[in-house]
Amino acid sequence: MNIEAMYRELCEEAGLDAGDTGFPGISLTDTFAMDERQNHLGGGVFAENTARVEQQRTAAISVILMNPPYSVGQKSANDNNQNAKYPLVDGRIADTYAKRSTATLKNGLYDSYYRALRWATDRIGERGVIGFISNSAFIDGNTADGVRLTWQDEFDEIFVFNLRGSIRGKQGDAAKKEGQNVFNIMTGVAITFLVKTGEGGDESAKIHYSDIGDYLTREEKFEILEREASVAGTEFTEITPNEAGDWINQRDQRFGTYQAIASRDPREQAVFGLSSNGLKTNRDAWCYNFDEDELRRNIHAHVDYLNEERERAYRAIDNGADKSAEQLIRRDSTRGSWDAINLSDLRRNRVTTMDGGQWRESIYRPFIKQFVYFDESGRLNCRTSKLPRLWPTAAHENLAIYQVGSATKVPFSVLLTAIMPDLHLTGASSGGQVFARYTWEPLETADGAFNLDALAASENDVIVDGYRRLDNITDNTLAGYRRVYGDDRISKDDIFYYVYALLHHPEYRERYAADLKKMLPRIPHCAGFADYARIGRALADLHLHYENLPAPEALQYDFTADVPDDAYERYRIGSKRMSWTKRTTKTALKYNEYLTISGIPAEANDYQIGGRSPLEWIIDRYYIKTDKASGIVNDPNDWLREQHNPRYVADLIGSLVTLSLETQRLVNELPAFEVLDNVGGPHKMS
Repeated sequence: MNIEAMYRELCEEAGLDAGDTGFPGISLTDTFAMDERQNHLGGGVFAENTARVEQQRTAAISVILMNPPYSVGQKSANDNNQNAKYPLVDGRIADTYAKRSTATLKNGLYDSYYRALRWATDRIGERGVIGFISNSAFIDGNTADGVRLTWQDEFDEIFVFNLRGSIRGKQGDAAKKEGQNVFNIMTGVAITFLVKTGEGGDESAKIHYSDIGDYLTREEKFEILEREASVAGTEFTEITPNEAGDWINQRDQRFGTYQAIASRDPREQAVFGLSSNGLKTNRDAWCYNFDEDELRRNIHAHVDYLNEERERAYRAIDNGADKSAEQLIRRDSTRGSWDAINLSDLRRNRVTTMDGGQWRESIYRPFIKQFVYFDESGRLNCRTSKLPRLWPTAAHENLAIYQVGSATKVPFSVLLTAIMPDLHLTGASSGGQVFARYTWEPLETADGAFNLDALAASENDVIVDGYRRLDNITDNTLAGYRRVYGDDRISKDDIFYYVYALLHHPEYRERYAADLKKMLPRIPHCAGFADYARIGRALADLHLHYENLPAPEALQYDFTADVPDDAYERYRIGSKRMSWTKRTTKTALKYNEYLTISGIPAEANDYQIGGRSPLEWIIDRYYIKTDKASGIVNDPNDWLREQHNPRYVADLIGSLVTLSLETQRLVNELPAFEVLDNVGGPHKMS
């Protein structure tokens, strides 16, 4: 319809009569399904259209221009519009893009965006050009490595003009560097031309790449596009991909030779025997809250809603309704939400219970604790991953290194935690993993039988509430470290803190930045093990006991003259976020209408986790938030009362200033980054 309207506008501008008939080139059809079935649209009812579709199918097409859609799957579990299935196109994706991808989750390769590219590639045959404006994630995305490798084989020339603007999941300078987007979106944009010359040959495609530049406004980007005007007017750099299919930000080949921090392949001797994702609820507003009593009320109300709707739906079915239970339920976001497991229970007429659910303290964002409802059954938590083996109950102590997920846009960072972390600890796009010091094994199996391995435990093993604690750092790792460093006194604790310190090392992060975006960290043996272990312990102590750190003496708490007498009112947190008095210096923070905290050293903001400083995380999270969908209010003032401390957040700000400064001091004390080579000597990474 858009093309039809434009056709008529152009005819009118040119003084031509568009007539009563439509534009003869329009074919109303599902492009991806054109070769999937015989009747494309309406059979004989739309005979002229069907004839045009058949003509298009048999025509030789050598140029395809498109703006592929960006969406992946359904917007939510409440959306009943499932993706259509296209066996031929999807089969081609499976044999090419997906087959060559190293990503664990490949569902994104079957969205309409990649379907369009797969269809167009096959449609032009041996000679032609595909031009498209699209999301730029394929340039460097981990999931798209199979796409890049396939394109290198299927095309002769590839031109990519990266317009940047990818700010989703990025903060601070990383976001500013992307510049403004040419569209009103948060995902990056690229203009791409894929060329088949028809000349044959076995050589990989020549890849021509151009980056529009850093910190540009939308207007500046438009000016560049107008000035350069075409491929011929743009200066490209020819890229030589590596074997992994990296075009830009190529991985360091040596990185892959280091020991994996964790691995799904049991044959690979990783540092940690087990890793886990953080907690994914898919309904954070319901499952997290600063007030434990409010959380309990929310969860009970949610469970009641699921059961009431299930009962109502089946009463209607018993009374003769000819719809499914899923069609009969009333979706009400103010009473709850429906995840896949809830819909599965609904179809089975299964009661939703709270058996096994637990009320815990958790770490929701860096240095932000909340109460959480942890549901191992998954009824009200979407994914609990291996967390039940790390923290079976609140009584089971553990330490774990949370790491920002690879293949995310959130800057690499790590944070130690002693309590269960959220999947998105470092922001909504982070999707991180957890590497714990221990795992916990039940003394009895699920059917009540004794666990024979657990019964063989030695008298020195730690037993808590029916669980035995196991080392998660492998024995092979311990033996390897003792052999490399020639020191039998090295313990698994030493290795744990060594890893934590290494993952903070600026040289490690800088040198392997491209690798850390695409895969889990790999851990080399570095010179100065004892110093790493010592500094790692000190960092761990800081990051675990941050609430007890004293504020710097220079920090000032300045109150207005009309400050309330009641301490909880004096330190009350409002519905408006705290803010810097000057964003350029970030040395004073307006806490509320009565209090300003000044004397903050500017360098306190240089230590960042997931792209934000600890104080910026305080600003981001400590305010009264009302969830739009559910109407649930999450009030941090309730947390102050839970802690019996009206100054909790005000004091926390001072503690985090100290934490930031001390973390930087300790990181600066790390040894020079020297990786030991295979014969035990140092290899300095310059």
